[in-house]
Order: sequence, then C-alpha cells, then structure tokens
Amino acid sequence: MNKKLMRDSFIVGAALFSMFFGAGNVVFPLYIGLTAGNQWFTGFLCYYAADVGLALLTIYAMLASDCIDSKEGLMHRLGGVPAMLMMSAIILCIGPLLAIPRTGATAFAISFAPLGYSSKGITLAKVLYSVVFFGISTILAYRESNMVDAIARYLSPIKIGGFILIVIAAVAWPLGEINPSVHDANVAWNSILAGYQTLDVMASLVFGFVIVSALKNKGYTSGSQKALSVGLSSLVAGALLFVIYGGLCYLGATGSGLYPADTEKGALAAYLVGGLFGRASTVVLALVMSVSCMATAVGLIGTTGTFISQFSKGRVSYKCVAVCTGLFSMVVSNVGLDSIIAFAAPILTFLYPGTLVVIVLSLFDRHIGNDNVFRFATVGALFSSGMSVLEGFGLPVKLTTYLPFEAVGLGWIVPACILGIVGCFVRQRRQRV
Repeated sequence: MNKKLMRDSFIVGAALFSMFFGAGNVVFPLYIGLTAGNQWFTGFLCYYAADVGLALLTIYAMLASDCIDSKEGLMHRLGGVPAMLMMSAIILCIGPLLAIPRTGATAFAISFAPLGYSSKGITLAKVLYSVVFFGISTILAYRESNMVDAIARYLSPIKIGGFILIVIAAVAWPLGEINPSVHDANVAWNSILAGYQTLDVMASLVFGFVIVSALKNKGYTSGSQKALSVGLSSLVAGALLFVIYGGLCYLGATGSGLYPADTEKGALAAYLVGGLFGRASTVVLALVMSVSCMATAVGLIGTTGTFISQFSKGRVSYKCVAVCTGLFSMVVSNVGLDSIIAFAAPILTFLYPGTLVVIVLSLFDRHIGNDNVFRFATVGALFSSGMSVLEGFGLPVKLTTYLPFEAVGLGWIVPACILGIVGCFVRQRRQRV
C-alpha cells in the first residue's frame, strides 16, 4: 500500500468525519452519558452502532452495488423517475430546506448563548454571525474540485484538535463521580434511537458520492482503487468518531451527579465544557462549535451543488448553485427557521424509512435480481411512514397504532417486509443488465 494512497485516504477521511460531525452529534453523546450514568459505555456503543455503523454501512452498500459515483446512488433499483424524486427530496431536506440553515442557527445558539446573546428572533449579532458563517462556508465550497480538501485543510484540524482536547481534559480531570443510579431505564434502546434520529444515514447517501468525486480527482478511478480508497477513508472517519463520541459520552457521565436528567441539551454542552475549562470555555466552545457546524455546512453546500449541476446536466453550474444555496441558507437561518423545520421535519420522517429499506436491500444487491423487491418494500415503508405523518397532523384513521414497533417510530418495518416478499413474486417487466 503506497504512501500517497494512505495520505489521500486520511485527508478525505478527516473531511468525511468533519462533514458528519455536526452540532447534533455533539449534543446526543453528552446527553446519553448524563442519563446513562455508570452504563455510559453501553449507551455509547449502541449510539455509535446506530449512527456511524449505519452511515458507514450505507457507503459500503453503495460500493457493493457499484453506484457510489452515480447521481441516483442506491435508489437506482427503484427506477429512473422514482430514484430521482427520492434523491431530490433527500438533497433538499438535508440541504437548503433544513440542515444547512440549521448549522448556522445552532452554531450561534450554542456558541454565543453563554456570552449573553439571544438566539430568539432577528438580532444584529445573529445577522452578522450568519453573514460571516455562510460567507466563509460558501467560499470554501465554491470550487467543487477542492471542496473536500478545503474542509480537510482549514476546518478539520481545528475541529479534530478541539474535540480531542475536550476528550483529553474529560479523562484527565473528570468533573465528578459517575452517578451509580441510572436516570434512563432503557439505556441501550434509547441510545439506538438517538443514533437513528441523527439522520446521518441520509447524509451518507450523498457524502459517499462527494468523497468518491474527490478521490477520482486525485487519480483513483478504477473500481478496485475506488473501493480501497473509500474503504480506508471511511475507516479513518469511523475511528475519529469512535474516539470523540466515546470521550463525549464519558464527559456526560462525569456530570451525571451534577446536573439533572432534564437539563436542556443545548445548555448541557456549555455547562460540561465550562466545568473543564472555566472562563476560557466560552472561547473554546464558540470556536469549536462554529468550526464543527461550518464543516458540515460546507459539505452540504458542495453536495447540493454537485447533485443539482449533474441533475440539470450542466445547465445550472455548480458555482451558481453553491452561491445561491449559501445565500438562501443565510437568510433562512435568521428568518423563519422554525417554520422551515416544521415544514421539512415531516418530509424527513416520511423519507427516512424508505431510505433505510433501500440501504439494507442494497447490501444484498447482487443476490436480488428482481427490482420489484426494492420497489414494493420501499412503498410499504413509505406508506406506513406517510400514514404516521398524516395521523400526526390529525388524520382520524389511526391505522399505524396496530403496527408492531410503532411506539418507537419503527412501525414501517413489518409493512416493508411483507410487501418486499410480495415483490419477489411479481414478475419484472424487463430483466436487469
């Protein structure tokens, strides 16, 4: 294995880590540690498996089905139009409609709330912060060929170094004794649900496409080269996430005797890091959280630009999409973010089960010759999740209450399995080549 491959894989892996690890990924491990007490390591492992495990499994599935550098991605087994509709909806939801504006708003709330700046409404400080935040993010994402390198070169060192510093301080100077009484009666299951709710699986569908594009620009074009370089990059990202997630869970556990289980999740980060670094914590937290959210924003802006430019077959340029996405996200992060989240969250809830079904089936892509298995199973998952969303809006049907696992948001599993089996017996109109 040559040194160039190792170096490039580490660079891209560090960028992949930075794109995955946003503000929500900071809050969840801390809260799991706080509520799990002396069972924090169990909570950490379950959370890691449900979040990082599923995300890396998605990238592996894309490699296994030879579609990681296709704009349809894993959705290609659904057929041309359904695949593009699914991918377009995913891109818009994890991009300008929700995730990108939320990175700026969340970074401001966590970074500057301890300094006395309110994150409610439109304020001069918030507007100035969003201009700087999204201005730098758009500049770093502006050149498609250098976007991943820009994250790895400018943002990843600060992000990785900052969180490693926090983890080292948490281990060397624990805040207090870990509470032997567990606040959470079901640590393992709730940690799995927390990992499931990060929606990183959706992000991995498009981040996998971006890192392959970056590796192709570095000269890794053959199937074996792409598989090896993507695999190594994923291992680097997975290892970094393992160390930092574990350290943050432990930090939360050391605060389990100091803070109640109902502590607000955003404020918890400020309290715990403040306990480690004292007055300097406001500066450390502001810098680390701003860079963390910015890396995710850069990755998502670049992903949106790449997808839309390819979807339009070059009629809309990558740079134009990147600039428009950055400007739109800057405005939304200041005005009407709650409304946008309220609009986009049900769409994510609707899409996520169907996405997971396609990912799981794609792991066995070479052994499933009938595309109707993918189509029927996905329809089953989407029908169930769609009914759940409509019932949440007041539809007086309540069909989903009879589904197993619906109480924990997994009611779509049984309909997907049943319809997937039905799809086995529905003849495909045209055999796959």
